[in-house]
Amino acid sequence: MTPKFILGTLCAASLTLFSCNRTEEKKADTPTEQSTMAPQAAQAPVNNDLIMFEKKFEADSSNFELRAMLAANYYTAGQLQKAEYHFLKVYEHDNKNMVALANLGNIYYDNKQDDKAIGFYEKALELDPKNIDMRCDLATCYMNINKLKKSIKLLKENIAMNPKHEKSHHNLSVILKQNGDLKEAEDEMKIYESLKTNTK
Repeated sequence: MTPKFILGTLCAASLTLFSCNRTEEKKADTPTEQSTMAPQAAQAPVNNDLIMFEKKFEADSSNFELRAMLAANYYTAGQLQKAEYHFLKVYEHDNKNMVALANLGNIYYDNKQDDKAIGFYEKALELDPKNIDMRCDLATCYMNINKLKKSIKLLKENIAMNPKHEKSHHNLSVILKQNGDLKEAEDEMKIYESLKTNTK
């Protein structure tokens, strides 16, 4: 069984950008400088799936597919430090593991570690260059480190791929406004509002 990407939604703080790659806000422990070291004593498991994967992994800790599924369950449970640790181990074993790359990008995005998120998102997009939602979140990271031209370029490419991608129009509007392109920003917001109205 291949683990699915873990999806959850966070707006970029204070700029009201939509996160494209997630569907619910995570309240989680923040990774620290020691987060690549083995986590300390585990907290009480939060669900049956997590209990099951912890037991399976304890019995077969050399199984990297199982480790990725355990990490995914930690991510879902909001235990980002543990998720980060195990996804990094998967990435060290296989630096083209899409699940690890995408989720490490998400973890660092969630924790506003934009430089780290960018590195993992860029590697993931080398494998899946048309992943519009991931490109959308990468654009937000670029904006956060003041690389507005890169951000705008990514979002315009998204819209070329899918003119009905609401969040790309919305985020492009916000970033264009920040860049001083007020008329284009207004036009993009109108497109976003029209698309949003038509999908209700």
